[in-house]
Amino acid sequence: MENIEDIRRVTKLALLKIGMRCDFSGFNYLSYAIELVIQNPELINSLCTSLYVKIGEHFGVKSTCCVERSMRHAIANIEKNKGFETLNHMFSANLFEKGNRPTAGELIRLLAEYYNTGLYKDIA
Repeated sequence: MENIEDIRRVTKLALLKIGMRCDFSGFNYLSYAIELVIQNPELINSLCTSLYVKIGEHFGVKSTCCVERSMRHAIANIEKNKGFETLNHMFSANLFEKGNRPTAGELIRLLAEYYNTGLYKDIA
């Protein structure tokens, strides 16, 4: 496994590439969530009881609802401003169409797999 700095760089660049604004708290929460899932894939199976709790603890947010809402807001902004064509392109698949956006869990899982499968290395 590559070092944590490589994981952080790739996940943040992937979020930026799909059109997520880095000034949203959801950007940092999603980036950290992807990092955690890359390191411990079982966390994706317990979003509210484990993953969101760890994110909240890391960022000093007491409510997992705030963590989840911030991530949903950041994802909704992508759809509003850009859509998910780039995400579809990254996976060479039509995963999401206009009006159909990923949940926070789906996006975390997809971008963790983007890293784990090495798809990011195919980018020139």
